[in-house]
Amino acid sequence: MLFHSYITMRDWTRRVDPDDRPAQDIEQFYQRTLKDAVGMGSAQFFGQMLNERDWEKARRPYYQVWPSIIPMLTRLNLDLDSDLIQLPPPALCIRFPKEKNPLKFEWKGDEVPVRCIMMGEINDGTGLSVLVDIGEVMDGVGVPIYTYRNFPRRPGLTVEQSLASLGTTGQFAEIGVQVPDSLVMDCVRLCCSLCLLENDPSIISPDVLADDRAKFEASGDQKFVDKAHRRGKIGWDVGKHIEVIPHFRRPHMALVWTGHGRVTPKIVPRRGSVVHREVVEKLPSGFGGGGI
Repeated sequence: MLFHSYITMRDWTRRVDPDDRPAQDIEQFYQRTLKDAVGMGSAQFFGQMLNERDWEKARRPYYQVWPSIIPMLTRLNLDLDSDLIQLPPPALCIRFPKEKNPLKFEWKGDEVPVRCIMMGEINDGTGLSVLVDIGEVMDGVGVPIYTYRNFPRRPGLTVEQSLASLGTTGQFAEIGVQVPDSLVMDCVRLCCSLCLLENDPSIISPDVLADDRAKFEASGDQKFVDKAHRRGKIGWDVGKHIEVIPHFRRPHMALVWTGHGRVTPKIVPRRGSVVHREVVEKLPSGFGGGGI
């Protein structure tokens, strides 16, 4: 399955002006653009540049979220303190599939899917910046335009309360493609759910180089992960291995409290179950490629 990729401002600059020398260096480029953001008086652009800089310095880590698990992560009731939502790295890209993506909406007769989400720490750790990429670009120049929300985190403010307060923000909120607030809320809820995801190999697994995938699936050998990281591929698949065989109900995700005193929230899979077991058990073993 193919997934979208996030385009940073540095990516775009190098694409349109290969001779821009500062754009070849992460530190030089973001020193320049952060200064530009201050001069523009744009807190949104400043935050975006900080998150993109942190993401690039962390070697662009990403989650590839597969279609079947997306509804499971957007339907969870996250009734817990918002300050428990912690990013694994300071910035993380969420990549969505190019096909069968349920995160989409209609705009002027066209179907518009969410391509990527960039999430990063802001305001000295008291919040998360969420940049939603729907493929919108600025007319005439092609600069990517992202829909953004700032998700506040503090003790006593639940995730659900923080989500309810998001609303429509920004001085350009009424310009260009109007992303439904409900979809933005689904995107932020999904991001929060990913931050709480239990490290279960049946749900989340390393994304390795294409030539090594079959060998990694068969062996699980860490050397293939290490090789991918050396090549700059630092990512994970989320929901890739959820079973989709006939007569099998997919597992669902549940929020549970773990650890000493049960104070650590985790999102874990609850096992699926056979549908119409009495019918399935009548099928002879090996029928249609194998019994259950």
